[in-house]
Amino acid sequence: MKEIGLVLGLLLCCVQMAASGNAVVQNKTHTDTVRHKTSGSEYGQIYRVRQVSSLFPVEIKVKGHNLYVVSQHNQVLPVYKETGVFYGLFRLNKGTNWISGLPKGAYIINNRRVEVI
Repeated sequence: MKEIGLVLGLLLCCVQMAASGNAVVQNKTHTDTVRHKTSGSEYGQIYRVRQVSSLFPVEIKVKGHNLYVVSQHNQVLPVYKETGVFYGLFRLNKGTNWISGLPKGAYIINNRRVEVI
């Protein structure tokens, strides 16, 4: 079962990397007063990637600063910040799982908003 979780994690990473390989980014450059080439925009290398959710459904509850997650299968759980930026990939075992150490704020998990207080 551990191998399945690792394979799923690797598969999710490959999907995100493949999506990033297809993105076309134009980088405009100009010179400043010191004649160094600088990027035309601070966010010139940012592209949008579709958010990924867990393979199987999970039950998520907030208990203090921790997340209580119940899963019927071994799987990985991608977590995004409220802004849509990828935060982390957490491995879930079958049964009850606790995710701790998340900073206060709002997160998007399985296309749902979760608020950690």
